[in-house]
Amino acid sequence: MSQHNQLSLQWEFIISKVKSSVTVVDATLPELPLMYVNEHFTQLTGYTYEESVGHNCRFLQGQDTDPETVMQIRDALKKQQSIKIDILNYTKSGQKFWNELNIDPIFNESGECLYFVGIQYDISERKYAEQQLKFATSMAEMNSRGQLEFIGKLNHELRTPLNGIMGMIELASMGETTDEQKEYLELARQSSEALLNIVNNSLDMAKLGRGKMDVENIEFQPLKLIQQIVKTHEPAARNKQIRLLCHADLNVPDVLIGDPLRLRQVLDNLLSNAIKFTEQGEVQLQVDVRQQLMDTVVLVFSVRDTGIGIPQHQIEQLFDAFTQTDISHARRFGGSGLGLTICKELLELMNGQISVESTEGKGTQFEVTLPLLRQQAIPNVG
Repeated sequence: MSQHNQLSLQWEFIISKVKSSVTVVDATLPELPLMYVNEHFTQLTGYTYEESVGHNCRFLQGQDTDPETVMQIRDALKKQQSIKIDILNYTKSGQKFWNELNIDPIFNESGECLYFVGIQYDISERKYAEQQLKFATSMAEMNSRGQLEFIGKLNHELRTPLNGIMGMIELASMGETTDEQKEYLELARQSSEALLNIVNNSLDMAKLGRGKMDVENIEFQPLKLIQQIVKTHEPAARNKQIRLLCHADLNVPDVLIGDPLRLRQVLDNLLSNAIKFTEQGEVQLQVDVRQQLMDTVVLVFSVRDTGIGIPQHQIEQLFDAFTQTDISHARRFGGSGLGLTICKELLELMNGQISVESTEGKGTQFEVTLPLLRQQAIPNVG
């Protein structure tokens, strides 16, 4: 026997024992029949060597085999190109299995395509794991979406009776009351407002979670908005005997385009927290122009306080839902821990950012960076 024949027999023996499915297709015949399959192919598919050779590989396909995948394989063979693709096949007994199919054309010295060599890997376990993961992810998203919808509906139902309670408290406060009754009514009013704030925040979280929160682009006067926000928080600061200061860059344009309602919601929350967590000293809101482009102005809103501060190891969790720096703070100061999460989400919707720096026992500074469209000032803008 010649050395060439011995080498051919050795290669055939080696390929027959490879732990991957190996096939050779005759590329010179229009039907592209199999002319060789190794042992792993017969073990994987259940078809014998004799049942396979002489037939096109389509006998492995079944009802759920993707027609688009089959067309891609046929197109590659027609163009005599290599292809790597996943395909769902069937064994002789009808059991499904996933193949990672690698096909390469083999050419002679004249450039004629003689064979297509296929190497297939059984990836059924991997595909099953991917499907399970996809299903689990889908179920988790559905559960999360369902929970958010339930929270949204529940809190919406809570607002009506809660507004009624607050209205009755207001009416009762207008009548003749003793000092003790006034104190009770004031405590009831504060508790109702705290509960309403939690309900509103929960509604916002539900909207954000479902992608239902919209932002506007309307004209507004930023300096006027800042004045209104500060005025709203003056009584709370005065009651705690802390200073509430406001400074604005003279370069802030008179009129810009953005969402004043959502901006106010963010700054209201930051000022409310700053006053809440400051026992003495001051809270300051500062507005600066960081950058002026052709049609955009980037404003920076800084809210600084001299309050209790935040431990460094807890700053990373600060914007997570229902998170406060310490359970004792939650008992002492109240709040759901949702406000900063909502601020972060709202700012992302407006292409803005929020960051924080804090020293425990000395104070905290939040910095909001927000790009707003420039617009010429117009009269009577509210």
